[in-house]
Amino acid sequence: MARVPIPIPEKIEAQIIEVNSESVSYKKANYLDGPTFSVKITEISSIIYANGDVQAFNSATENTAAATSATRNTATSSAAPTSGKQAGISGNKLKFNLEPQGAKRTFGISVGYTNKQMKDSDGEIYPWCYIGDDENKKSSAALRTGLYWAPEFRYGIGLQTRLYYDMSTSKYNEDDYSLSQSEHSLSIPLRIQYRYEIIPDLSIFLYTGPSFDISLAMTVKESYMGETEKYNIYEDDSDINRFNMLWGVGAGVRWKGLQLMLGGDWGLTNIYKDDTWKTKLNKPFSISLTYLF
Repeated sequence: MARVPIPIPEKIEAQIIEVNSESVSYKKANYLDGPTFSVKITEISSIIYANGDVQAFNSATENTAAATSATRNTATSSAAPTSGKQAGISGNKLKFNLEPQGAKRTFGISVGYTNKQMKDSDGEIYPWCYIGDDENKKSSAALRTGLYWAPEFRYGIGLQTRLYYDMSTSKYNEDDYSLSQSEHSLSIPLRIQYRYEIIPDLSIFLYTGPSFDISLAMTVKESYMGETEKYNIYEDDSDINRFNMLWGVGAGVRWKGLQLMLGGDWGLTNIYKDDTWKTKLNKPFSISLTYLF
């Protein structure tokens, strides 16, 4: 009696475990904790990996080469009967992956911008570091640079932390009189992040969590008729706290090693030591560009 071949699907979404001279071992992509399956090389037309690389099985030479390149990649395995029916894989197919497939790239360096402002209990908003006569100005700009670290656990969920140095300046000049103010601080956020990979190496992500702002110095320099005076606002008798806690939310997009992130932070603690002056530090807009290794 003639052997009746068992039908094999034209395409199998799978995670490749091993490729040798006789067979390919794999797990089903939608059940990675399930059993390991095996299919003979002679029953496979090709494998297209998640990065778009194609491994075809059309000759004995190619089958031998496959045995020397055992891999552990996520791919869509294309299996077909020996009748030669064409099969293939769409490595860039848009589909939901619980686990991002591209490189995680958790560490990087960042440059960016943020605006800083004070908001009191009456809803009035003032620039954080500002000297001048423009009453319409509601925030002061700060340049930032630093380190970025976002380790991931599973399913795109992980932590996001940074160590940013922020610098904000403001100047006022009139005739023989000049006044300048500069503020230097560290910003250390600690957030929860979720990253979803649309296609390999292209991701979007969301984050939220607290941020800790530590002011290193806020100096004022005053000059009049050649006489100059310089002092630091954060002195022993200062009524302003150096430490502020904020809560931030934001989102971003990542393409390979480049990441663009937008967000904002809103104060949780009072910037004054005297609780009768209820004023908080806000950073309603921040943007940063990060290069990830």
